[in-house]
Amino acid sequence: MTATPWYIRGILYVALPAACVAALYLSIPGEIALAQTAGWSDRYAPAMPVCLSVYALAAGAIATYRRRMELPGQVTALAGSLMALMLAMSAQSISHLIAQDYVGSSALLVVAVSCVPPLTIAHLVHMAETPTAAKTTSQQMQELRGVIDYLSEELTASLAAQTLTLVSRASTVVGELEEARDIAESLVDEAEELAGELEKGLKGSSRKTATTLTREAVQRARQALEAQGETPTVEKVCKTLGVSPATYYRHREAIAA
Repeated sequence: MTATPWYIRGILYVALPAACVAALYLSIPGEIALAQTAGWSDRYAPAMPVCLSVYALAAGAIATYRRRMELPGQVTALAGSLMALMLAMSAQSISHLIAQDYVGSSALLVVAVSCVPPLTIAHLVHMAETPTAAKTTSQQMQELRGVIDYLSEELTASLAAQTLTLVSRASTVVGELEEARDIAESLVDEAEELAGELEKGLKGSSRKTATTLTREAVQRARQALEAQGETPTVEKVCKTLGVSPATYYRHREAIAA
């Protein structure tokens, strides 16, 4: 960034204040004369330059600051500064016109000049009471802490609610698992009982088959088949006895004994 030349800095710090002081000084006679024309005595008339000129400076400074800081109230401050400049310019012009006998005093002029002080006070109070968007660092930190505390409380409440929900669901799942375990144990017991019954049935069937497939039973079956004129083959003998050929061959040694 280029440094500001010395003569520019001199203008900013010397020339501008000097010009403002000179302008205020030149405005004093005309504004005092206008106040006297409106009816103020010599004791109070010197306050008119302070009312108009200082008001114009205050309104302009406030308008510039609010515009630079992007604060609310810029429009009213700017309007007030323009109105103050117009009042100061009008006061100078009217007072000089009256002094040179171009115009004379009138009721309208007296009323207008008399309204200047209350209007100035009203607008200055309005600018002073206009809410500002500027916040100190401590205020911002306090608001940030408030937001953090709020979010922490909301997060804690949410986590607590979710934890309770998960615990409830876990309890439900544990109950269902225990019920499933009981059902599985019951099924195992039933399967063991069924297996025992099947084993008993198979043993009884084996004894029955062994009893049925005796040598005498096979001989009787053969004799019956021969009596009917049929050849006593293994298949026919098994069919007569009601057993399968596999059972016949499995007990063949016992039959042949």
